[in-house]
Amino acid sequence: MYISDLLYGSLGRIVATFSIIVIVLMMFLVSLRLYHSRRKKAYLSFAVSLLIIMIQYFLMSVWEISNHAMDTDSGYTAQLLQVVAFILMNMGIYQLYNASRRREFVLFYFFLASTAVIGALRFYFVRLEAEPTLQFLHFHNMWIEIYVLFLTFLSFYLIAPNVGQHIKYQFSLTVYFLVQAAHILNTYVMKQELAVFSVAENFLPIIYYITLFMIIFERVVELLQAVYTSAITDGLTGLFNRHYLINRIHQYVKEKKNISLIFGDIDNFKKLNDTSGHQTGDKILKQVARIMKEESEEVGIAGRYGGEEMVIVLTDTSLRVENLAERVRKRVEEETGITISLGYSKYRNGISAEELIKQADQAMYHSKKTGKNKVTGFPQKSLAH
Repeated sequence: MYISDLLYGSLGRIVATFSIIVIVLMMFLVSLRLYHSRRKKAYLSFAVSLLIIMIQYFLMSVWEISNHAMDTDSGYTAQLLQVVAFILMNMGIYQLYNASRRREFVLFYFFLASTAVIGALRFYFVRLEAEPTLQFLHFHNMWIEIYVLFLTFLSFYLIAPNVGQHIKYQFSLTVYFLVQAAHILNTYVMKQELAVFSVAENFLPIIYYITLFMIIFERVVELLQAVYTSAITDGLTGLFNRHYLINRIHQYVKEKKNISLIFGDIDNFKKLNDTSGHQTGDKILKQVARIMKEESEEVGIAGRYGGEEMVIVLTDTSLRVENLAERVRKRVEEETGITISLGYSKYRNGISAEELIKQADQAMYHSKKTGKNKVTGFPQKSLAH
């Protein structure tokens, strides 16, 4: 008896309701904090939607605990609140991944206005009836139920393709649809509530709100990762930027790791920009960056030091730094049609990060002065190619 009451009885409804309130409260606080710090409209839509949901479920829990069944008007008002919250929630999810444009705002406000019209018409027709029968009430209540199903299907086709986590979002819509279907079957089709539909009504919403919480949380993580990546990488080449490189070199030297630095400078780059234009120059920078990134993958890191200067920090001590530098030089010449001068230095006990960087730069400068398109180690020792 206790188990059945927990699953589909009044106790189950109370447990499910309070579980949902806790989840929604967490989402609400997160949304408020994000809106306060980022001022993104999506978080405001979430906050308003979640506030409505909390009010709805709080009222439901009060009715359930007090053992008073909701009257017809109260139940219908709760349904209207649920529809408004559903529209705002989906609006927020759309805004997480898309810029807020007038066309989308008009569409969302149209659906909110439609909800208000459907609700007003229902209350109007019920008030006209002196003693409305249950069949009469069901007929007018069904319109909002049909409208919710329509909105759910519309979200599948209009919103899901435009959000990043479309599979997770479609799963949440599927769960929401099952909750609504169970409610419709229990309320309007079955002569008495079936246990399986009552369980679905009680506990599927928990899965629905957990999924929504995951969508919001993962989107925030994506944005934080994007901000972090933009802070440590060069916008044009995708390599690590100078600030990040220097910090990593300081860290390696502090830990006394046997790293090597390879400095590369594209030969005659200013002349290339002047004669062929900056678009060609940018294209060459990207090509050279791709080569350096590929060659340093899994053995170190590559970055843009400034202008046409790029750096590889070699952390794999099993590789000979001169061989890696020579592979870069050869690939640049063969794949881009331009040449690059390179210099390298190796960490030794007692030298600072600044000295290590200066030595690699001096070796590269020696390659420039002695004919270009070559590799030089520190102390200056040119390598034949």
